[in-house]
Amino acid sequence: MITLGIIGVVASLTMPALIANHKKQEVVTKLKKVYSVMNQAINASVAEYGDVESWAMDCGQSGSSTCSTDETIVWFNTYIGKHLQIASLEKDKDVFRIYLNDGGILEVTNYIYDMGFYVNKKALLNKKAGVNHFAFRFNPVLVTGQEESVNKYTVKPTFEPYTYSWDGTREKLLKNGNKYGCAEEYHAFCAKLIQYEGWQIPKDYPLRF
Repeated sequence: MITLGIIGVVASLTMPALIANHKKQEVVTKLKKVYSVMNQAINASVAEYGDVESWAMDCGQSGSSTCSTDETIVWFNTYIGKHLQIASLEKDKDVFRIYLNDGGILEVTNYIYDMGFYVNKKALLNKKAGVNHFAFRFNPVLVTGQEESVNKYTVKPTFEPYTYSWDGTREKLLKNGNKYGCAEEYHAFCAKLIQYEGWQIPKDYPLRF
């Protein structure tokens, strides 16, 4: 009985860590994969249509989109979606969600450049930024109203983890002073921090899994 009790105590101490490590591994695997498949799809369209800048669509900004969700779906499917393995597509107000075959879910806004990524369907019901939901961007050109000075590391012809007004340092990925840092209110830079660490969740990661 004493032995069984000891085993029970050890299990109660180790199980939370094992579960957390499993969740971390799922996050890292899914983030690396969506980053890879999205950029492969973009490169495929570059080969077909030319540089991204020639087929990127300016749909305005958050809160003042100039494109409808239906228009962005047509654009996405024409240039990116046809190169992805998609299980289904779901339209919602001002966004649409792409259910990928590996269980990940990409959410695209109707102003296009901001995209969210849910690691699985459960995350849709209990969204936690930096834990099961991560911010990305496809921002190949400066769109109407964007300032070049705060988008130095944002405007790229590739699908990238979200940054905005970032100075390129690790310190500012944690705390940027504008609520976007991984350790700040919106946790928006968490995917970028994980990428910065070589697609690893660092020991000082500010959120628990």
